[in-house]
Amino acid sequence: MKSEDRIEQIKAAIHSAIPRKQKLAMFHFQVLRNADELEGINKKGFCKEVAVPDTWVTEFTQMMALARLMKELGAKLISN
Repeated sequence: MKSEDRIEQIKAAIHSAIPRKQKLAMFHFQVLRNADELEGINKKGFCKEVAVPDTWVTEFTQMMALARLMKELGAKLISN
């Protein structure tokens, strides 16, 4: 899948979580789920593309670090 398409899917998932008051949780999940594809991406640019506050760059950085740690430890996300 093209990275532009993936970014749009991530953006849609994040913003669809707003009514359930789970926008940040969905942001975390989407970054973890797509960490391999997001490796090396510009953090500020990503936040801008998915229309979240610039302050979420810290959240992005933390989730990418968690994804690397999970990979090192052999932990995996399982989603349906």
